[in-house]
Amino acid sequence: MTKTVCAVLVTYNRKKCLSKVIQGLHNQTHKINRVFIFDNDSTDDTLNYLRNNEFKIIYSTSDISKLKKSDTKVVFHNNENLGGSGGFSNAINYASSFNYDYMWIMDDDVYPEPDCLQTMLDTMATAKTDASIPNRTDENYRDNVVTGIDFKNFLKYTPYSRKQIMREPATKDYYYVVDMAFEGPLIKTELVRKIGAPDDGFFLEYDDSDYAQRIQKYSRIAFVSKARLHRQLAKKGDTTFKFKGRKDQYNWRTYYTLRNNIIFDRRYGQNWMVKHISPRLLFIHKYVKSIKDGMGKNNIPILKKAYRDGMHGRMGKRIDPGY
Repeated sequence: MTKTVCAVLVTYNRKKCLSKVIQGLHNQTHKINRVFIFDNDSTDDTLNYLRNNEFKIIYSTSDISKLKKSDTKVVFHNNENLGGSGGFSNAINYASSFNYDYMWIMDDDVYPEPDCLQTMLDTMATAKTDASIPNRTDENYRDNVVTGIDFKNFLKYTPYSRKQIMREPATKDYYYVVDMAFEGPLIKTELVRKIGAPDDGFFLEYDDSDYAQRIQKYSRIAFVSKARLHRQLAKKGDTTFKFKGRKDQYNWRTYYTLRNNIIFDRRYGQNWMVKHISPRLLFIHKYVKSIKDGMGKNNIPILKKAYRDGMHGRMGKRIDPGY
């Protein structure tokens, strides 16, 4: 029996990127039964573009239950920007009410190759998993395949330092991984209903890593080497892990990265040292580096707020984003 799939996207002011990813979904060799887009209160021409391309636009959660089977292209327009975490939390929660076998979850700035979905479905059957992620490596970006996270070493306190990255090129059909981004994971809807929606309290950053930890209580996650998905905005040689030798000027996005790093460590740390000492070491490290970089006046107030909020578990939108 053919597996049914609902593609679930979150978008905000990226009409050009969104149009390309929608085309990529249309070109899939495995049919996508519904495309559900959560619009995070876009202020550009996104809604007009979607309306002109026969998407049904709804504004109320009550309208979701009224959708017909023939409504295969749907946009939920939210009346405020909930951040990436809020967007994915709501989108996945709403989409879980649809009767499809799988959810294919992604941001608005990716682009899947035509056989991406089919390859993921086939590999999940072989790997016996209920969740998988595609390979984002191409000429502009090297994917960071996270095979382990060290929740025991309190000295690994900086963002991403706990993550163990596979260094060699992916040669096997699939690898089991422990982390993911919301850039193309394919998850059985039954599993989503079991673990619930992502935590919208993160607002931005770490909501996907947190969700990966929750998934692994029930299923392993397969990185599918031959399922290709591109990051549209990646630049030549782009990689997530670029920290050494860089002078950082903190902004609203840095606040969420640091705060959520602390919350993530305290939530999943396997000993008292990780939960309590690691955040203090992070604070000291970033404090000293900011002064050395000549960024103290700008960075330290943001750092102090991130540290205090992280240690006290204050989540949600606490600094307005500078979109």
